[in-house]
Amino acid sequence: MCVFLAHLFLFLIRKHYLAVAYPEIWDIVLNEVGHIGVLFFFVHTALVLMLSLDRSPARRTVANFYVRRLFRIYPLSIVCVLAVLLFEVPQVPEGTFVAFSWSEITSNLLLIQNLTRQADVIMPLWTLTREVQMYLALPLIYWIVRRFSSPLTPLLLWMGFFAAMPHADVLSCFPCFMGGAFAYQLARERVFRVPAWLWPPTILTLLAAHIVLAMTLLPDYRNDFILCMVLGAIIPNVVDLADSWLTQTAKTVAKYSYGVYLFHTPIIWFSFVKLGFLPVPLRYTALVVLMCAIPVLGYRLIEAPFIEIGRRRAARLSQPVADTSAPALITETP
Repeated sequence: MCVFLAHLFLFLIRKHYLAVAYPEIWDIVLNEVGHIGVLFFFVHTALVLMLSLDRSPARRTVANFYVRRLFRIYPLSIVCVLAVLLFEVPQVPEGTFVAFSWSEITSNLLLIQNLTRQADVIMPLWTLTREVQMYLALPLIYWIVRRFSSPLTPLLLWMGFFAAMPHADVLSCFPCFMGGAFAYQLARERVFRVPAWLWPPTILTLLAAHIVLAMTLLPDYRNDFILCMVLGAIIPNVVDLADSWLTQTAKTVAKYSYGVYLFHTPIIWFSFVKLGFLPVPLRYTALVVLMCAIPVLGYRLIEAPFIEIGRRRAARLSQPVADTSAPALITETP
């Protein structure tokens, strides 16, 4: 939602649908809000997947994990890339569509464009490449954290990735994901119980602190890496929120969040550019309707079926293989 709202308001301000004072400051702040939303997601997804590995069957855990991730992330991203090419959606809503080469298209379909140095067909895809590469390393990180059961383990890994990142671009987001590994390890020996009501203001405080540091003392990746580890340290020490309208809303948003993230740029472009001949209120109506409908349809028609396929394939991989080498025992009935 941080990314969607940031991109929406950036578009509205840049295209003069929304008049604000000091648009340059708003440009900086909104870009930071979107960026921080991505960082929070990196921490969150690493923590959730570490917990998922905990629940995985002991047999062929790594293969099980990879199969489930493959069917989880690729189907909807492939549909998104093909839709962008079919409807000639620009990289950003206020931009102009540029034709892509076959190598660029292939890289985006495989989510390896950061490795092949190819352009993203739409900007949100840049995070998916880092996510897929994190998936490849996460089982090893999980094993190390479990094998050396101490909060120092993820902290040392974070420091190692931090030091290596300037020399290996593929590791550019790994220190951010380590915030989730840090949260996972701390959760196993939690000692503080911070009241749940402090969680939302804590998130807002971290967001504000990151913006201030980005504009003053730490305007580079160091700010990102530190924020993610601080967030990872806080998460397991806060009591869970009680069930309420807020948690139910968050649950619903989370369910359809992948579709929201992938399709919000094309939807903003379609609602305000392709439907530019309509009165402004109808453009906003189209935005609301499509932002609700497309992620829900994407989940029900694509995400959910392929998640189920991945679950079945992974379960089949984890089943023990019958031993056919020994002769069958024959019992006689008297």
